[in-house]
Amino acid sequence: MALSLLTATSAFAQSDTRPDPLAKLPPANSVKLSQVIAKTEGRPGFYAIKSVSYSDGEYEIVYFMDDGAEVRMNYDAETGEARPPKEGGLFGQ
Repeated sequence: MALSLLTATSAFAQSDTRPDPLAKLPPANSVKLSQVIAKTEGRPGFYAIKSVSYSDGEYEIVYFMDDGAEVRMNYDAETGEARPPKEGGLFGQ
């Protein structure tokens, strides 16, 4: 009984494919996040960053303006260029 359980566990472990932890990170040729943050901090009226995330080839930075307005800005990870959010917001689809 113990031998069959050990064999089954071993076979399961060998067939277990784990996802690549780097697959969800920006590619090696991406613009550095520090450059994107510096670009955001240089925007007129910038006050403070609320959050930073990466998904689907874009950095998303949510920040506050001097007047308390919350801004959500997406940056292309390869070029560092700002673009409207893909979903929601004024220009989202």
